[in-house]
Amino acid sequence: MTHVAPPPGDLEAGLFDLAPVSLWLQDLSALKTCLEGWRAAGMDDLRAWLRDPAHLLAVQRLIRIERVNRHTLRLYEARDEAELFAHIPAIFDDPRADALVEVLCQLWAGATQARLVTQNRTIGGRVIDVSYAGRLLPGHEDDWARFLISVEDITQREEMRRREDALARFAASLFERSPVPTLVRDESGLAAMLADLRAAGVVDLAAHMAAHPDWAEAARASLAIVGANPPALVLFGAADGDALAHHVAVGLGVEAWRVFAEEALALWAGAGHGVRDVLFRRIDGGALHLKAQYAELPGQGDGRRLVQIALTDIGANKRAEARLETLSHTDSLTGLLNRAAYAAHLERLEAERIVPTSVIVADLNGLKAVNDRRGHDAGDALIRRFGRVLAARVPASAHAARIGGDEFAVLLPGTGPESAAALALRIAEGVERANDGADTPLGVSLGIGTWTGEGPLNAAVTRADARMYAAKRGRRGRVRVA
Repeated sequence: MTHVAPPPGDLEAGLFDLAPVSLWLQDLSALKTCLEGWRAAGMDDLRAWLRDPAHLLAVQRLIRIERVNRHTLRLYEARDEAELFAHIPAIFDDPRADALVEVLCQLWAGATQARLVTQNRTIGGRVIDVSYAGRLLPGHEDDWARFLISVEDITQREEMRRREDALARFAASLFERSPVPTLVRDESGLAAMLADLRAAGVVDLAAHMAAHPDWAEAARASLAIVGANPPALVLFGAADGDALAHHVAVGLGVEAWRVFAEEALALWAGAGHGVRDVLFRRIDGGALHLKAQYAELPGQGDGRRLVQIALTDIGANKRAEARLETLSHTDSLTGLLNRAAYAAHLERLEAERIVPTSVIVADLNGLKAVNDRRGHDAGDALIRRFGRVLAARVPASAHAARIGGDEFAVLLPGTGPESAAALALRIAEGVERANDGADTPLGVSLGIGTWTGEGPLNAAVTRADARMYAAKRGRRGRVRVA
């Protein structure tokens, strides 16, 4: 680049010199003449042509700087123009001259203006980010003899952007590398739909969703998974984020609808999100019991509402809870219900008024004598044998329980006395078959009672108990039914 001193005293020069931005006036006419000569010689790709260092150096030498203003000297920390121009190679510390090449290619393509962001250096060596804007002045679009450049120091803005980018990359790295399965969901559509309902005067969202299932489906469909880290993909068995997003979009079953309703109502109430247990499905259909922790991501700036969802697989806990609940309701010797579970079923059947409900009460005959003569292991074997008979003969809708040492009961919801009597006979037949070849025969007394809704259900149990004792006193055969 070469410098030509400006003519002194003109008004334009004064305005140029006092401008509060860095201004450069260049003459690129000789450079354009050179480019036209190269084109005539066969050059058809300027960008590729300027990759040759010799060609690049040739165009650089043809750039004539006609004027710079005072702000330019301050920006680049130069005492005067002589110092500035002596340091031009250091100021534009760009061996490949990428910024210059970009500007020339834009002008060569027919543009009269060029813009870019690049970095320069001050004479003191400080790196600055600059916004570069150049334009061919009117009347010089063809000869490029007057090219005005303004340079703005945007270092502070770019440093802030770089910090934000670094933070974003760091957050993305945490998201990707987190060992916790995590999703990012866009809830902007749902938030907008809820706002529209409020504007329309809706005050009861639950009632609105019940009355307008199409609206509820559209609201659920507006939720979109826009991010899923690798552990989340593994958790759902998804090949990639798109597969997972599609899986969620097409629905995850009835439980997912319940979860959506809870989420929508929480957002409607202004509570945002928290923690809730959910039941979802893997892509292969397997159940996923999850604890979902929701948190809105701040500072979107574009009006979007993004929510991060951290997922914890609590399937093992749920299975353990189910096993504990089963154990708490199960008799350890027979595998039937225990007395607590039997009492709970009694209370529920009466509260729901399931009528008729029949009860079969059973008591083992002579168990004390077997315990005294052959030991408690032999007595326990008889108890287990009768438990197996009940498990095999009682229908799935019934509730068979061991309610005492040798006492059993079968609750038969929706069953009248005739069907209950028929079942008692099948139980008796099962006991007789279980005795075939047994060293110690099993004796059982059975009593039946039916509740038709009059009085408490426990009264029918009392009647069945009384009939069982009557059958026991009858002493007719090993299996007695009354």
